[in-house]
Amino acid sequence: MDSKFKWIPRIVTGLLTYLLASAPLQKLLFFEDIFFDHVHTNIFDHLWLIVIFLIIIYIVAEFIVSYRNRNKTLEIQCHNISRYIYKCIEKELGQDFAPNIRVTVFKAFKPNTEDVYIKPVCRYQKMEPLKKSKIKFKPGQGCAGVCFQTQNLVMDNLPEYNEKNASKYYEKSFKSYNMEQGMVDKLNIKSSLYLGIPIKCFDSDKTWGVLLIDSPKNNERFNNSIARKLELIIDHYTVFFTEEDK
Repeated sequence: MDSKFKWIPRIVTGLLTYLLASAPLQKLLFFEDIFFDHVHTNIFDHLWLIVIFLIIIYIVAEFIVSYRNRNKTLEIQCHNISRYIYKCIEKELGQDFAPNIRVTVFKAFKPNTEDVYIKPVCRYQKMEPLKKSKIKFKPGQGCAGVCFQTQNLVMDNLPEYNEKNASKYYEKSFKSYNMEQGMVDKLNIKSSLYLGIPIKCFDSDKTWGVLLIDSPKNNERFNNSIARKLELIIDHYTVFFTEEDK
């Protein structure tokens, strides 16, 4: 939460208290002899307009603070889930495998509309550098989008990306995940290993989002048994995800 928004309601409350305390004298307290009389007159002739304006600012600021607090709470929950999944993979597959993976929580925005899209809200990884992705995926686009659309676990391997096999990587990305070359080029990491697990809403059968595990390294140790174990873990976390979060 930004401190500048946190302090706005307090400042507005102080101003309202000050103006209402000054109202009986029709002059601003402590500034009676500093401002000209017409300044005081103009302020108190329009006092109710000023009060209404300050109340509107107060309401808007409180809404922004509340919204940011809710998003911050969700971000912390998603970070904890991502980190826990990472630790599970590290335990199951070894510390030499885990550092190459990323665990990302995608959330669906504008659900139940034609404009629905999913984008990452949290990511846990140890590989460097950690960059925020600005890419949005439509249902059926990218591994996360396919997982969201089908509402089923998705596990796949692509050839490891390099300059020699770039054309094959682009071809596979488009064929399997409807991602054109331009979109693939915008990805921070060209992943070879994909595992998408749908995150269900706690209070309905709808899909809240997707947990995506990906890595630029292709490794045979990642199998259906591990995928199902992680899927069960995500199912236990659905209590934290409701339709209201959307």
